[in-house]
Amino acid sequence: MNLLVAMKVYDRVTALGSLSAAARDLTMSTTAVSRMLKELEDDLGLRLINRTTRRMSLTEAGREYAERVKVLLAEVEEVQDSTRRLDRGIRGVLRVSCSNVLAHTRITRLIPAFLAENPMIAIEFNLTSRYVVGIVEEGYDVAIRFEAQTDSEIVSRQLGTVRNHVCAAPSYIAARGRPRSPQDLASHNCVLSNFAKRMGSWPFGSKDGRISVPIRGRVSTNSIESAYQMTVAGAGIGYLPSLLVRDAIADGRLETLLEDHEPVSSPIYALYPHRTYVAMKVRAFIDFLMRELSPDLD
Repeated sequence: MNLLVAMKVYDRVTALGSLSAAARDLTMSTTAVSRMLKELEDDLGLRLINRTTRRMSLTEAGREYAERVKVLLAEVEEVQDSTRRLDRGIRGVLRVSCSNVLAHTRITRLIPAFLAENPMIAIEFNLTSRYVVGIVEEGYDVAIRFEAQTDSEIVSRQLGTVRNHVCAAPSYIAARGRPRSPQDLASHNCVLSNFAKRMGSWPFGSKDGRISVPIRGRVSTNSIESAYQMTVAGAGIGYLPSLLVRDAIADGRLETLLEDHEPVSSPIYALYPHRTYVAMKVRAFIDFLMRELSPDLD
């Protein structure tokens, strides 16, 4: 048994919660993963995981071993990176999760320049509309999102902010009129989305500080891109990032509303697992984004 490989397998099994998920992540067969776990348990002389046909759970020893293995693997990665630093090489596969709107409007176009600067790095770039992604559980090195995470195992580093606009299509305004204050939104049809957790209320800045007004609408979506398209089509009033609506406002497909009431900007974060040591490939990518992205992503 290769002990280091067995530890890596155990780490993925405990992170992903099943042998089959770990097998897919490691491009191994489930049989091979199961055999390696048994060999690891035999070597230790104790059971790490209680397994049935329907579920698995860690024993007390298994939980402690999982924490120690995670630390050890991070130290091994540090040793590898330190050695690579001797020839000034940063290498490896960087697994990145990015929200669709940020990928399409900003991040994707930067990837070729990052790869040119780091010729020994490869990127696995996955897009999703999901608000939350399990960075550790799904094996990502970095996730780029509109919100920080409160999980103590995740570091949230702000890359910049995006200005938001309250806007609607001319056809909607002609039919329903313009709201004159944020409170007027209660009598309008708003396009609801989970963008930055704003499904049921929208935040505004005011002279008295930040306020949050309740909104309602006949349509809701988990995709900010769909919310944008429905707003352009006249389905209602949208609260949307400038990254999406700037061109539509410029060519008249959308009109801004409530110009005297500033919608709260949305911060952009790079999220990565909290470790004593952060891999060089992760540091390089985040430093690159900090350099290439302006503080205001408008």
